[in-house]
Amino acid sequence: MDSREAPVRPFVVFCALIASLGAFNSGVNTSALNIPGDSLRNCPGVPAGVVTYYPHSPLPQCIPMSDWVWGAATGMFAVGGLIGAMVSGWFSNRFGRRDSMILLNVTFFIGAILLSLATTSGQFAVGRIFIGIGSGFMTCVVSVYVSEISPPKSRGALTSTLQLLTTIGILLIECISLGLNSAIGWRIVVVITIAPTIIQMLVLPFCARSPRWLVNKNRVDEARAAFLRIRNGDIEAEFTDMLLGLNSAEEAKSNLDDKDSAAGFDSNAVAKDNSKDEGERQLSIGQVFAIPVLAVLTLKIFVVHALSQLTGINAIMYYSTTIFQASFGNTAQYVTIGVSGLNVVVTVIGLSLIDRLGRKTLLLISTGGMCIFCVIMTIAMRYNVSALQVVCIMLYVASFAVGYGMIPFVLVGECFPTYAIGPTSSGCLAINWLMNFVIGLIFPSMLAGCGPYSFLIFAGLSLIAFIFVFIYIPETKQKSLEEIGRHLGWYGINIEEELAKKNKA
Repeated sequence: MDSREAPVRPFVVFCALIASLGAFNSGVNTSALNIPGDSLRNCPGVPAGVVTYYPHSPLPQCIPMSDWVWGAATGMFAVGGLIGAMVSGWFSNRFGRRDSMILLNVTFFIGAILLSLATTSGQFAVGRIFIGIGSGFMTCVVSVYVSEISPPKSRGALTSTLQLLTTIGILLIECISLGLNSAIGWRIVVVITIAPTIIQMLVLPFCARSPRWLVNKNRVDEARAAFLRIRNGDIEAEFTDMLLGLNSAEEAKSNLDDKDSAAGFDSNAVAKDNSKDEGERQLSIGQVFAIPVLAVLTLKIFVVHALSQLTGINAIMYYSTTIFQASFGNTAQYVTIGVSGLNVVVTVIGLSLIDRLGRKTLLLISTGGMCIFCVIMTIAMRYNVSALQVVCIMLYVASFAVGYGMIPFVLVGECFPTYAIGPTSSGCLAINWLMNFVIGLIFPSMLAGCGPYSFLIFAGLSLIAFIFVFIYIPETKQKSLEEIGRHLGWYGINIEEELAKKNKA
């Protein structure tokens, strides 16, 4: 049986889950401060702004911050995410997808130490930056890694484990925060991120390297061995198609005269004959935009990622407790956990549908629902209908989770050739995290100034996202990366010729 038709190996699922622990960490840190935020900003039993200290300790029980400073400190997580996304391309190409994840886990340790020992808002913000660097890096590299090891028929579901683990991380940390919403508890919450970090660092070395990355480094024998670890059935056709896509077409065809495709692509021979071919070269973001077909594709995915944040999901994830407090008082934190629990359930539903209904269909359902429920949310907040607020936010989160929450990351991993995946994935996730920062920074002030009408802005942006997806985003379900490349127009292009045309122009 052809490996592209064979059932997915459990080992691939294992690798995807372990890699997605990085996304779990991102989820943990996205909502770590949602419930204990008031305890962090206000010391117990004293007026707001007054600082008290733990007995026999130089550490303050709280770090008073204004709404603006709090928004900025919270937003530093997204600034770190932006940095992590920008460096992810270089690190993942230099050290490989798997090994770079092991290396960058150190940022979670640094961030956790700074946050748990923070005495000022400045130190707290720096700690959030380091945590964000790790989260941004993982979000970017996990989607690429899982996409590159997954068989075509299961790639959508497996890549979506990134978002599933993110939502589980959000739910788990909010449940834990219920018992740690105190002067000492918030310091424990911010250090919990170390636990999944240690697990991932210990287990990742047992996972497979990306065969595509190995071929890209002309380590073809290792790539074949890795491919055998992650596939059932006969790998020859799929492996050969991958080599044809990653190496220059003329060289690949000549090498295929040898019956043994691995021998035909001997890494030493390739390196000796053509050390700068497509299989080895990594484009810069400038070179990507110099090739028209890649430039147009990159801009489309950039817009998808920007709108995934501008439609408002992290306004809910960061500040849902604050939003609900106006209507529910002290019980707001339980409503917040209910929203996070729904997020997990609907993400599982989306994961089961992504390879059946397809990416584009789910994106349209997702953005359409988000638009509708943001409009209804505005009405509910305007007239203070508490029950309707809860229903609308839950349905908004459900709409996001079923499509827009996971599919942008799937598209990054499957729409670009290996020689362009580094800069394009970094760029996409940098845009994602930049918009994340913008929303985290301005939403508290926007909510204070616009009140319920804040959600009309998100409704308008959701409508724009719906129209954009309908017109510009192709369907990629159950296609190999090479088939997607042929459909999008980048499969088999001559990089040198394309760049030469741009230079002449």
